[in-house]
Amino acid sequence: MNRRNGSSPRRPRRGPAALATSAAASCLLTAALVTGCSSDQSPASAQALLTTGPTVPTTTLPTGSATASPGSTASGTEGSGSPSATGSATGTGSASPGAVGKNLTAVAAPYKLPSGVTGATAVADNGKVLALGGQDSGGKATDQVTSIDPIAKTATSAGTLHTPVANAASSVVNGTATVYGGNTKGSDDASGVTDTIQTYSGGTSQDVGKLPAPRENLGATTANGKTYLAGGDDGKSAQGDIWSTDDGKTFQTVGKLDKPVRNPAVATTGTGNDEKVTVFGGEASDGPSDAIQQFDPATGKTRTVGKLPADLTDASAFTLGGTTYLAGGQSGGQAQPKIYKFDPATNTVSDAGSLPEGVENGAAAATGNNAYLVGGEVSKKVSDGVTELTPQ
Repeated sequence: MNRRNGSSPRRPRRGPAALATSAAASCLLTAALVTGCSSDQSPASAQALLTTGPTVPTTTLPTGSATASPGSTASGTEGSGSPSATGSATGTGSASPGAVGKNLTAVAAPYKLPSGVTGATAVADNGKVLALGGQDSGGKATDQVTSIDPIAKTATSAGTLHTPVANAASSVVNGTATVYGGNTKGSDDASGVTDTIQTYSGGTSQDVGKLPAPRENLGATTANGKTYLAGGDDGKSAQGDIWSTDDGKTFQTVGKLDKPVRNPAVATTGTGNDEKVTVFGGEASDGPSDAIQQFDPATGKTRTVGKLPADLTDASAFTLGGTTYLAGGQSGGQAQPKIYKFDPATNTVSDAGSLPEGVENGAAAATGNNAYLVGGEVSKKVSDGVTELTPQ
C-alpha cells in the first residue's frame, strides 16, 4: 500500500487501520482519449524498477482484432529454470509487445491466496505465477512467496524472500526472479525504504546487491535483454531516474522521466529494435497523473507521448499475446475495474474489458494464454483474491 497525498512529503499509510471505507460509488474512467507530447529530455550521466466474496458477473466489451504472437513462457519446475519477466504494478510477460489484440474476459479464480496481500510483485515462472512479498492486512511487509498454478487451480506457499518487502518491483534476469527495492516495514514508514536487490529460486532467496539509491513504488520491465527500473520514491518524494541492468546486480542511470512519478504501471511496448519503456500514470508531486511517458533506450530520451482517459495510479501492467494491458488502479480516490489495451502506433489506450471489482495495487503476470491479477485492495480491504484474465 502506498502513500498518495501529494501535499505532504510523508504520506499517511493507506493500510486497513487507516483507511476509511468510502460510501461513494466507484468513479469509472472516461472514454475520451487525449494525446499530447512534450520536448525531449536528455539522458542523465551514468551512475549506476478480496476480501473474498461471491464472484461478481463480469462485464466484457466487444472483441477487438486479434494479432501478434502468443506470450512467451518457460518450461521447468516451480521456482527454477527460466521464469518470464513481469513487474509489480508493472512489467511484461510476453514477447513482441507491439500489437493491439483482443479484449479480455476477467473472472475471479476459484482459489484464493494463502493470505491477503497488497503491493506484491509478480513474475511468470515455468507456466506458473510467483507473487513475491507485499504488505499484509496488518500493514507489515511480508516475505511470503506464493506460487499460482493455473492448471491445478491452486495458490500455495512457495518459500520466502530473504528480506520482507512491500511495493518492490521485479523482473527475471538469466532465468532467476529478481526483486528490487521496496519497503521492509510497510508503506507508512519511510525508514523502511530499501536499496536491497534479492533473488528467488527453488524456494530460497538471497540478497545479491544494492540499487544506486533506496527506492519503493517503482516499476520494472525488460526490453532488448535489459531490465529497466523507472519511477518510484525514496520515502519522501517521487523520483525520475531510469536505471538499467544486464545482470540484475549492477546498474547505471540511463535517463530521466519527463515528470517523476511513484506508483506508475510500467511495461515494454514496441517490437524488435524499437522496444521502449512505457510508463503509465502514477503520482507526481502535484498529484495523480494521466501522462503516458515513453523512454527510448536507443536515444536515452523520454517523451510524454499521450494521455490516459483520466489520472491513474497503482494500475497493473502486463503483456499478453503481444498486447500491453492495464488493469485496475486508483482514480478519483476509488479502486477501478477498467481494463485498457495500449496501441503503440497511436500511443493511446482503449477499453478492453472490466474486472469483476475495482482493484488497486495488485500484482500482475502473464503466462501461457492468460494473465493473473493477484491480491491488491478491493473496497479498501487487502485482498486474497486472484483474477484470471483471458482473451475473448
